[in-house]
Amino acid sequence: MSRELKVVYDPEADALVIKAGDGKPTYGEELTGQLIVHYNERSEPIEIEVLDATVLLARLVAVMEGSKRAEARLDAQAQGS
Repeated sequence: MSRELKVVYDPEADALVIKAGDGKPTYGEELTGQLIVHYNERSEPIEIEVLDATVLLARLVAVMEGSKRAEARLDAQAQGS
Protein backbone atom coordinates (compact mmCIF):
# COMPACT_ATOMS: atom_id res chain seq x y z
CA MET A 1 0.00 0.00 0.00
CA SER A 2 1.41 3.37 -1.08
CA ARG A 3 0.79 6.53 0.91
CA GLU A 4 1.52 10.09 0.02
CA LEU A 5 3.47 11.85 2.75
CA LYS A 6 2.98 15.49 3.64
CA VAL A 7 5.64 17.31 5.65
CA VAL A 8 4.73 20.47 7.57
CA TYR A 9 7.14 22.57 9.62
CA ASP A 10 6.00 25.05 12.26
CA PRO A 11 8.94 27.42 12.91
CA GLU A 12 7.27 29.02 15.92
CA ALA A 13 7.00 25.66 17.70
CA ASP A 14 10.11 24.21 15.98
CA ALA A 15 8.01 21.13 15.20
CA LEU A 16 8.09 18.99 12.08
CA VAL A 17 5.00 16.89 11.33
CA ILE A 18 5.08 14.07 8.78
CA LYS A 19 1.55 13.11 7.78
CA ALA A 20 0.56 9.87 6.03
CA GLY A 21 -3.04 10.24 4.95
CA ASP A 22 -5.84 12.65 5.65
CA GLY A 23 -7.31 11.08 8.77
CA LYS A 24 -7.48 12.84 12.10
CA PRO A 25 -5.39 11.43 14.93
CA THR A 26 -7.34 10.11 17.90
CA TYR A 27 -4.38 9.62 20.21
CA GLY A 28 -0.61 9.90 20.35
CA GLU A 29 2.26 8.02 21.93
CA GLU A 30 5.54 9.68 22.92
CA LEU A 31 8.45 7.50 21.81
CA THR A 32 11.19 9.84 23.00
CA GLY A 33 11.29 13.38 24.28
CA GLN A 34 11.39 14.54 20.65
CA LEU A 35 9.21 12.00 18.80
CA ILE A 36 5.47 11.51 19.06
CA VAL A 37 3.52 9.08 16.88
CA HIS A 38 -0.16 9.87 16.34
CA TYR A 39 -2.67 7.13 15.50
CA ASN A 40 -6.15 7.06 13.94
CA GLU A 41 -9.22 5.26 15.31
CA ARG A 42 -7.95 1.96 13.82
CA SER A 43 -4.64 2.31 15.71
CA GLU A 44 -2.75 2.97 12.48
CA PRO A 45 0.11 5.48 12.65
CA ILE A 46 -0.84 8.54 10.57
CA GLU A 47 1.51 11.26 11.87
CA ILE A 48 4.99 11.53 13.27
CA GLU A 49 5.71 14.72 15.18
CA VAL A 50 9.33 15.79 15.71
CA LEU A 51 9.80 18.34 18.49
CA ASP A 52 12.89 20.58 18.57
CA ALA A 53 13.22 19.68 14.90
CA THR A 54 16.14 22.00 14.08
CA VAL A 55 18.26 20.41 16.82
CA LEU A 56 17.48 16.88 15.68
CA LEU A 57 18.06 17.69 12.00
CA ALA A 58 21.34 19.48 12.77
CA ARG A 59 22.54 16.38 14.62
CA LEU A 60 21.49 14.19 11.71
CA VAL A 61 23.39 16.37 9.23
CA ALA A 62 26.49 16.29 11.47
CA VAL A 63 26.36 12.50 11.63
CA MET A 64 25.95 12.26 7.87
CA GLU A 65 28.86 14.64 7.25
CA GLY A 66 31.05 12.70 9.67
CA SER A 67 30.08 9.48 7.95
CA LYS A 68 31.04 10.90 4.54
CA ARG A 69 34.44 12.02 5.86
CA ALA A 70 35.07 8.60 7.39
CA GLU A 71 34.10 6.91 4.12
CA ALA A 72 36.47 9.17 2.18
CA ARG A 73 39.32 8.31 4.57
CA LEU A 74 38.65 4.59 4.14
CA ASP A 75 38.56 4.96 0.35
CA ALA A 76 41.87 6.85 0.41
CA GLN A 77 43.45 4.18 2.62
CA ALA A 78 42.18 1.39 0.34
CA GLN A 79 43.60 3.12 -2.74
CA GLY A 80 46.95 3.59 -0.98
CA SER A 81 47.24 -0.13 -0.17
